[in-house]
Amino acid sequence: MSMGNMAIARRSSAKAIILLGLALLSCMADGVSRGHLFKASARRSVADTRKVFDVTAFGAKTEDQMKGGKSTAAGGVKLDLPSLPGDEKVDDEKMDSSEEEAGPGEAGPGEGPSDDNASAFIKTWVAACRGNYSGPTKVLIPKGTFMTGPVIFQGPCTSSKEPILVEVEGYVKASTDLSLYASPEWFTFEMVNGLIVTGAGTFDGQGESTWKSNGCKDKSSCAQAPSSLKFNKVNNTLVERITSLNSKFFHAHIYGCSNLTMNNVHITAPGDSPNTDGVHISSSTNVKVLNSVIGTGDDCVSIGQGTHDVLVNNITCGPGHGISVGSLGKRKDDQSVSQIHVSNCTFRNTTNGARIKTWAAESAGEASDITYENIVMDQVQNPIVIDQNYGKKKTKPGTGPAGGAQSKWKISNVHFRNIRGTSSRNIAVSLQCSSSNPCDGIEMADINFSYLGAAIKDTALTTECYNAKIAPKGVQIPPLCR
Repeated sequence: MSMGNMAIARRSSAKAIILLGLALLSCMADGVSRGHLFKASARRSVADTRKVFDVTAFGAKTEDQMKGGKSTAAGGVKLDLPSLPGDEKVDDEKMDSSEEEAGPGEAGPGEGPSDDNASAFIKTWVAACRGNYSGPTKVLIPKGTFMTGPVIFQGPCTSSKEPILVEVEGYVKASTDLSLYASPEWFTFEMVNGLIVTGAGTFDGQGESTWKSNGCKDKSSCAQAPSSLKFNKVNNTLVERITSLNSKFFHAHIYGCSNLTMNNVHITAPGDSPNTDGVHISSSTNVKVLNSVIGTGDDCVSIGQGTHDVLVNNITCGPGHGISVGSLGKRKDDQSVSQIHVSNCTFRNTTNGARIKTWAAESAGEASDITYENIVMDQVQNPIVIDQNYGKKKTKPGTGPAGGAQSKWKISNVHFRNIRGTSSRNIAVSLQCSSSNPCDGIEMADINFSYLGAAIKDTALTTECYNAKIAPKGVQIPPLCR
C-alpha cells in the first residue's frame, strides 16, 4: 500500500471512530434524558431485548377479522398460562371525582367479540407478566382496530426485574355495552412495580354513546361510567405518546401511585362532554404530567385529595375547565394536598385557568405549597380562581361568597406568578376564601390581563377578593383588591 493510500485509510478509520463516538454520545444523551422521566428502578433498556407477547397470538381479533370470520389465535396450540386472579379482590378506593359522582350502576358479565378480546388481552398480559418465560417482556397491541370490554392488567409481575412494557400501536375501542363493566374502569393497570405504556396507538372510550343516554346531563341521577385508563397502586411508571379519545368518564385516573410520569400524550373530548377529566390524580406522590395536549369537557388535570409532590409542565389545555387542585372536602376522609407545581402551560378558551376548589362541608384539611407560574391565558372565562364554596349555589359576581356553612379547609402558601393573557369575562381574578378559615400567604406576582370578551360597553377588568391575605408583587393588571 502506498503512503498516500495508507494516509487515506488512517483518515477514514479516524472518521469512522469519531462518527461511532458521536453515535454513542447521542445514545447516552437520550438515556440521560429518559432517566429524568423514569427512575432507575423502572428504567427502559437502551437495546430493547424484551420477548414480545402479541395479543393476536392469544386470540385477539381486529374488527376486520371479526367481519371476515378470520382468527389469528394460536390455533391448536395449548397456552401454558398461570391461572388468572381468582376470588381475591384488590382493595380499591371510592370514586374520587373532581366534579360530580354517583353510585355504581348495574353490571354483569358479557359475552361476544369484545369480551373475547378482553380475555385475549388479559391472557397475553398474564403470560408476559408472570408466565413461564423468565426475562424482560413486552405486551404488543399491533396495528388494527380492536373492540374490547373491561381489561385488567394486574401484578405483581415475576418474569423480570425490568419494567414490563405495553406497546400500543393499534386503535383500541371500548365496548358501549355498560353491562360489561362490573366496576367503573375500562383498562386497569394495578399492583405493578415497573411499567411502561407507550406507542402511537389510541384508546377510544366511545363516550359519545353514553354521555347523554346514562343521564350525565342530569347530575343528580348520573350513572357512574367507566374511566378509560386506571392506574391503581402502580409504582415507577412511564406513560408516553398514546392518545386517549372520548372517554366515558375520566381519561386517566391515577390512584395510590408513586413515581408516575405521563409525557407527550394527547387527550381529547368535546367541550360539552361531562366529567371527562383528562388526568385525575388522587392519593398519589411524585406524579408528573408533561409536554401534552389536553382538551376535554372537564378539568384538563385535576389534583384530588391525598396527593403530594405533583409537577404539571408544558401542557396545552382547551377546551376544558382548566388545571385544578380539588375539589377537596366533599368526603369526611379526604386527605390534605401539598407541593403542587403547575408551570409553562397555555389555556385556550377554557372556563377556568388556575383553580383551587374546596367544598363547604364537614371535612377539614389543608391545601398548601401550590404554585402556578409562567402561564398564558387565551380568552379564559375565569383565569385565576380560589373557590371555597364549590358546589354551592353561586352568587352574582361581585357580591361575595354564598352565606351559610363555610369551608373548613385551610389554603396557604399559594403562588400565582407571571400569569398573563386575555380574559373573556370582566372578573379576571376571583379569590373567594372561607370566612372561618381565611387563605394565608397568597402571592400575586406579575399578573397581566386584558379583556377580550363579548361585552362592548363594560370592558374594564376587575378582581374580587374575600377572606384572603394577599402579598402583591410586580405588575397587577387589573389592580388587585386588598
